[in-house]
Amino acid sequence: MKRLVALGSLVSLAFAAPLSPQGILVSPVPPGLELRLWLDRDPATYSFGDRIRIYAQANRDVYIYLFNLGADGQVGLILPNAFSSENYLRAGETRTFPEPGARYEFTLGGPAGVAQVFAVASRRPLSPAQLAEIGRLRAAGGGSVLLPERDWVSSAVRYQVQPPVAALKPPLFFIPPLPGYAVLWEDRKETEYRVAYRGGDVEQVFSHYHRDLLSKGWVKVSFRSKGDKKSLAYRAEYRRGEDRLEVSVGPRGGELVVRLEWGR
Repeated sequence: MKRLVALGSLVSLAFAAPLSPQGILVSPVPPGLELRLWLDRDPATYSFGDRIRIYAQANRDVYIYLFNLGADGQVGLILPNAFSSENYLRAGETRTFPEPGARYEFTLGGPAGVAQVFAVASRRPLSPAQLAEIGRLRAAGGGSVLLPERDWVSSAVRYQVQPPVAALKPPLFFIPPLPGYAVLWEDRKETEYRVAYRGGDVEQVFSHYHRDLLSKGWVKVSFRSKGDKKSLAYRAEYRRGEDRLEVSVGPRGGELVVRLEWGR
């Protein structure tokens, strides 16, 4: 009974004494780290040689580290890099990588496929050994990074890489195909144009190109024919000022191929 009274007395004394606010500070629990990561295209589809910009925003002051995980599974640290060590990101700030005026660019190469940018935001700078471990684990498909749970966060965004699609441009001296003839294929280069028809009459096809060239100021300076009726082929040379154009028409298998080649 004495013990209870004594305990009760200690409790009463404790509450009777004034409390000092200096001993305990009341503060909210800091929120966990959050990181947003996005790219300069939506949908994020790029071709070889395209430049890419990466945007990041965090809710706390952090150091940000950017990795690229290629379609072949190769991982590389792209920020910090040899041209920039500026990877400090203030809370609420949106940073662009590379920033305008930066001494580097992010240029996409192969292989084609789905790749991703992977970012780690940490409240403390990471060591080269920690960065190497993060890259190794990411390449392996996951794993635990040996960092305090409240001190870092990660985010990733995927993008598609595809080979460049060459635009089909008309050559310098382009003549529309002969109407009424089925075109099997066309091949256009800097100094040459070829088109293949599904058979046809050599004389009729050659006359189509001959008339077109004459209407554009070309002058025929030479003409040759060879072969018999089934293998007949024509070749002619035209001039217009200093420009030279050669036209050849002849069979090849079941095709009738027209070739225009020019130069000086």
